[in-house]
This record gives sequence, structure tokens and C-alpha cells, in this order.
Amino acid sequence: MGAAMQNGVGGHAGIFSNANDVAKIMQMYLQKGYYGGRRYFTNETIDKFNTCYYCHADNRRGVGFDKPQLGEEGPTCGCISMTSFGHSGFTGTYAWADPEEEIVYVFLANRTYPEAGKNTLLRENIRTDIQRLIYEAIIDVEESATYVKTNLN
Repeated sequence: MGAAMQNGVGGHAGIFSNANDVAKIMQMYLQKGYYGGRRYFTNETIDKFNTCYYCHADNRRGVGFDKPQLGEEGPTCGCISMTSFGHSGFTGTYAWADPEEEIVYVFLANRTYPEAGKNTLLRENIRTDIQRLIYEAIIDVEESATYVKTNLN
């Protein structure tokens, strides 16, 4: 809507792509600027984008990415590593990467259709609940693998 008010062009206008392409971009960030045999950004650039420079002042944002919450509320499930980074957009877009678990999570939606005011995605924690379920599944798999390894020896 904001871009429409600017004759269709706005730097804040969101993602005009699909989940596969967004996942590739997030994977490239996760790999410190390297993807598909090609370097797009230096390691140092990605590190600068992913640093929380003002966490000490209760500002969780990095230069290029949002970071996990510092307290109870924020853009993630609260169950991810502090090295993770991403973006949650007004229209429902959610892209997050976690270097410690090597996870890329992309959720694309249009929460403004048919009505922007309801904001069910945010109110119901849909994006972050899915993220929590992903991490719970990883923990379950790791615990199962440890159990099998321990009991088969």
C-alpha cells in the first residue's frame, strides 16, 4: 500500500519473489555471502550486518538484519540462537536463518488481504509458533539419535 502511494516504487515495499528464491538468499547469508560457487558478499560484510551493536541499550536490531528478542517479546519464538538473524515484514513475510542449527525458515503470506487491520498472523503467533515447532522437531530428532546411539552400544 505504501509503494502504491509512491507510484508503485518504494524501498520498503517487501519481497516480490517466491519462498524458494528467498530461501536461497537467506542460505547465501547463512554461508557468509557465498552461494552456488560464487561469492556475493565478504564474510566481514555479513558479520557487520549481523552484529547487534546496541544490545546493551536494549536495541536488538543489527545493521542489515533483525535479531532475536532480548527479553520476553520479539520477532522470534525465543528458542533460537542469538547468532540467528532475519526479517519479519508487515505483510506477513518472515525469513530467518540460524547459523548454529544451519536452518533457514521462510514464511510468505499476505496479511493485508483482504483486510490489513485484522493481523491474525501476529496476534496468533503463527509464524513464530511454526518456528518453535521446527526447533522442537530438531531437539526430538537429536534426542532420539542420542537414545539410539546410547542404547545400541
